[in-house]
Amino acid sequence: MVQILWLICSVSLIAAIMIHNPKSQGMGGGQNQLFSGTRSAEESLNKITWGLVITFFILTIYRSSLGIID
Repeated sequence: MVQILWLICSVSLIAAIMIHNPKSQGMGGGQNQLFSGTRSAEESLNKITWGLVITFFILTIYRSSLGIID
């Protein structure tokens, strides 16, 4: 069960990282500040990503304490 949760968390974490917008400060760097919807979506995605990171590390530590890691 723990291994399945760990796999789901890892795949979800990869997907969450891949859909992040790059934070370039070039010519259009201030566009995110003009659209509050984009900014709030990015903040929500950041919270989800950090939650997945923390869950992934907790599950990894738990798996290693049980000796499940191959």
